[in-house]
Amino acid sequence: MSDDEGDVASFFGWLDYDDREAQRMREVFAAFDDKDTIDSLGLGVIRDSISDQLFPGVSTIQTRARYFLFVPWICQMLEAERVPMGRFNDRLRELEVALIESLRGEEGANQGVIGYRARRRLTRLPSTVYWNGLQVFGIRLLDLASSEYRGFVARGTPRTDIATDDDGEPLAATRHMWDPALPKAPKRFPAEPISMALTSEESDYLAGRMTTSRPESMVGELARDLSIDRSAAMPWEVPIPHAPPRLEEVLVHARNFSELMEGAQALHNLLLARRAAEQLGQDQEDLVGTLAEELEDWAELIDARRDELSSWITGEDFWYVIERQSRVPTPTRRFVLAWADLALHDPSVVSDSPEAALLVTEREHRLKGKLARLTEARALENWNGEPFSPGQMTFRWGNARRILDDLAHHEDA
Repeated sequence: MSDDEGDVASFFGWLDYDDREAQRMREVFAAFDDKDTIDSLGLGVIRDSISDQLFPGVSTIQTRARYFLFVPWICQMLEAERVPMGRFNDRLRELEVALIESLRGEEGANQGVIGYRARRRLTRLPSTVYWNGLQVFGIRLLDLASSEYRGFVARGTPRTDIATDDDGEPLAATRHMWDPALPKAPKRFPAEPISMALTSEESDYLAGRMTTSRPESMVGELARDLSIDRSAAMPWEVPIPHAPPRLEEVLVHARNFSELMEGAQALHNLLLARRAAEQLGQDQEDLVGTLAEELEDWAELIDARRDELSSWITGEDFWYVIERQSRVPTPTRRFVLAWADLALHDPSVVSDSPEAALLVTEREHRLKGKLARLTEARALENWNGEPFSPGQMTFRWGNARRILDDLAHHEDA
């Protein structure tokens, strides 16, 4: 396993280890279902660091804002019932399936209902999707692993976490699992039909939690002022009148990295399409043409910003900002710098550059080994013909925007 890959462990259901790591692994596995987030070139550690700084608490598998309330409401029911540990998973599933059916009574397809089609067959429950975000936004107050939470529910007694100062003196005690200000669930929840629409009270609450808990993030700033136009395709194009300096800094790095590395991802897809045509006899003419056009447009963009990007990539500020959140493996840094050197020298020749092709091919092979489609025939045969991670990285902006739109468009607005 390469230095870039880290330790990967399977996660299905509730596991008995650190919730933040569990959530990270859930999102890793969820990414295999989403061709826009598959990380063929090992850029995920940088992408996710930027995403976590812009949109903490938001993930690519979250859908709608009201789940930040649905999940604690269901958990409060488990706690009120004092569900035994042996019954915990079954009862949790019962309630979450009931929620699916209630939402189906009010919402149609493609409205962000988790499990709309799978229903009882759903494997990734909303509680696993939103668990980490609930703590990030200060809605879940106790830092409990799933095994601890099962015990918390079974005991029916609050656990006390005592914070201490440098001298070991107690500062405060947290005795609540959930924020006491959490709005109350509707009557008969989740048995009766319920919609995704927030009430004004619920919207104000969630906006307040996002703003207070993460004030220098983009999600916090946009939750603070829901009148800001959120229609832009890219987060750095959103007109934020009084953005905190730290947010402005991250947005600059997000834009530069996204624009620079779009070419590497497009070239990977182009090389893949060409190889499938040559070695498998597939008709890839349309895809090759589309990707070649993307690289032409990318080359024009990079050429126009070459001086600014050259100055940016040679400094250390970018790496400092990224490593505030996550350590960047040395091979990943080397790849980004090598790609930047090629791209900024002459972006117009990248699509046919043997040096650029070799760089991308070797990178994929280092990361994927026998699963590398550019070097392994069997892996290529398993490709479904769809490009991976097309276009620029948007750092979870689409998910965050939909959640923010829910806050702005509550039912009694």
